[in-house]
Amino acid sequence: MAASKNLPTELLLSSSQLTIDQLFYVADLLERCGFPQTRWYELGLTVGLHKDTLDAIKRDNDTTDDCLTEFLSKWLSRADSVDSKGGATFNSLSDALKSMNENAVVEKLDSIPVVQDSVQDW
Repeated sequence: MAASKNLPTELLLSSSQLTIDQLFYVADLLERCGFPQTRWYELGLTVGLHKDTLDAIKRDNDTTDDCLTEFLSKWLSRADSVDSKGGATFNSLSDALKSMNENAVVEKLDSIPVVQDSVQDW
C-alpha cells in the first residue's frame, strides 16, 4: 500500500467514530507505523471482533494483507462487540495496540505530526 502523507481531517479526532470510508487511511497508517500484519487476528480480538468472525476472515482470504484489510473493514463497520470496546476510534485502536505491547507502533503513531497534533492521549 502506498504511503499517504496527509490524512483526512476527520481521521484526526481521537474519539470520533471512524467509518468504512476511511479503510485505506487506517490501513496505510498501521503500515507506516510498522504494525506487524501477522498480528491482525490478535488485534481483531482485542478490538471486539468475535473469534468466529476472525476465523471466517482467515478462511476466506489468501494473504495476511487481505486478512488485515478485511479485519479492518469489519472493525470500521463496528461488527460484533466493537462498540463495547470503545467503537472504531483512534483511542480504541491505540488502547488495543498498547494492550498487545505494540509500544513501538504507538510511538510511531504519536510521532506522525498530523496525529500528534490532534490525538492528545497517544
